[in-house]
Amino acid sequence: MVTWRTGSGDRGMTDLLGRRRVSKSDAIIEALGDVDEATSHIGLARAAVSWDGEWGPGVLEQVQRDLYGLMSELAMPPNHSQAHRLPTDRLEWLDRTLVDLKGRIAIPNEFVLPGSTVGGGHLDVARAVVRRAERAVVRVLEAGADDPDLGYPTNPILSSYLNRLSLVLYFMARLQEAESGGSPRLASSQPS
Repeated sequence: MVTWRTGSGDRGMTDLLGRRRVSKSDAIIEALGDVDEATSHIGLARAAVSWDGEWGPGVLEQVQRDLYGLMSELAMPPNHSQAHRLPTDRLEWLDRTLVDLKGRIAIPNEFVLPGSTVGGGHLDVARAVVRRAERAVVRVLEAGADDPDLGYPTNPILSSYLNRLSLVLYFMARLQEAESGGSPRLASSQPS
């Protein structure tokens, strides 16, 4: 039987794949936590959103799989024999997805208030968490470039993927609102 409670993290330290123990306040742990939270919110959105067909859930599930690959790259030193690297084709796939979304929905040229529909609201929360994860990953990449001895990843695709993903989620939220018969509420409009 597997024992899940070890107590080894009770003093504020944790293990990373292929690394020494690090403080739970380490920049890598913060970035991993933010990406993990993002994939959880994406999963919640995938479960909550009603789509016309399988296109939307399929995109969100693939994004979750990509984020697990991204977390693997964050958690393992770049020079480790089993180090994972997020392939550039994942970024290209997101770009194609964004082009597809732009063909499906017109986006207002103003700030949009999240929450016109439950599904759109979930997608907007996921987008906001992805943006926070992107900032945390950028800090890790910058630290890795400044001090290679840290063993932090330096692959710029990690932050690029998260940057594009936040835009994909924004477009998906607007598409979901439109498919649900709602319309975006503009931040500049007065309440009705």
